[in-house]
Amino acid sequence: MPYWNDVTRIGTPYTTASGERWRFALFNPRLIATNYTDEIQVFNIDSDTDFSNLAGSPPRARYIDVVRDFVFLGAINGHENRVHWSGINDAEFWTPGTQSCDFQDAPAGGPVKGIIGGATAYVMQQQRVTRFNYVPGSTAIFQVDEVQGAKGLAASNSLVKIGDQAWYLSTEGFYWFDIVSGGQKPIGVNKWRTFFLNDLRAGTENEVLGAADPVNPVILWAYVSRDNSTVIPDRVLCYDRILDEASIFNVSVEAMTSWITGDINMETMNSYGSIDTLPYSLDSPAWKLGTSTIGIFRNDHKLSYLQGANLAATVTTADGHKGQRELITATRPAIDTSAATVAVAMRERDGDTVTFNSAEAMEDTGTVPAWASGNIGRAKIQVPAGASWSLLKGIDTMSKARGKR
Repeated sequence: MPYWNDVTRIGTPYTTASGERWRFALFNPRLIATNYTDEIQVFNIDSDTDFSNLAGSPPRARYIDVVRDFVFLGAINGHENRVHWSGINDAEFWTPGTQSCDFQDAPAGGPVKGIIGGATAYVMQQQRVTRFNYVPGSTAIFQVDEVQGAKGLAASNSLVKIGDQAWYLSTEGFYWFDIVSGGQKPIGVNKWRTFFLNDLRAGTENEVLGAADPVNPVILWAYVSRDNSTVIPDRVLCYDRILDEASIFNVSVEAMTSWITGDINMETMNSYGSIDTLPYSLDSPAWKLGTSTIGIFRNDHKLSYLQGANLAATVTTADGHKGQRELITATRPAIDTSAATVAVAMRERDGDTVTFNSAEAMEDTGTVPAWASGNIGRAKIQVPAGASWSLLKGIDTMSKARGKR
């Protein structure tokens, strides 16, 4: 929130290369960080004031996670298909062959793109997924098996883990992954999957950023839309993992993560302005210590929460057809605001251009006037920015049968 401390290591500055990111893992009480180009960093959250080089000369790596009592590193600098793990219960021991420390090169499957830690490790490669099961007392240390049929990870930063489940973007779209069994299935099929793949700008898969809402059953994926000329994500896919439905909203995102809010009191609140200019209402969880929320750093490099006024919303229905030509005279959107407008588009054939008529405002009766005829119709419901509403259940149409042309 208002106070940030510079905890950069003392001395040599960092040299994070273009396209690389810092990644973190907590190995109590150590917070361990890696950016592929610099030495692995460590910060003791109980005692340190600055990051420093992790002891034991660990290899530089792109990915990090904790697997049982080991720190796992993946995509080792100079060996993109390698994982290297620490000594057992010792984040500062990295000599292969003793204390169960070792490394493993993948003979196939492409570079390592991510790691899912926990009781079992899953190493996500570009074309396959490999399971690492710890075998106590074995000279092999881990039993390594390919997960048959599992899709590889195309977008490293899209990987989101919640409990014993994970979600990520493969070359064929988003997938749900069961960490216990290794099973997986595609999500959004025949719903929003095709839209996303067409809207994602080709070649920007590494810029797809994923984060889980810590309160609601929602996963956010920020991505670069096809009309965006930069490589900063400008659109967010908001996925309801219970309903397997998704919506989108437009916002620039440099980084995104699950966040724990800091403590703000009446004195420190002054830095945000007067009571009339505060960015959030006084009862917003953004002011409460330890509240879980989504934190987004936009292209102004400032931390933001999704706590502001409602954005403008547009919902377009699927096509409807009653078997004959219809004249739509009015609609009734089931939405908890009177600010909604509705536009209707009718056409004769599937191949005809979809053209919406002028948007009409809701009347006191809850109906919205319309006047459009054809065989196939759809409606576009719009709510202006700042309107107070929370639920759109659907839309009814009032129509009259029309004869054939």
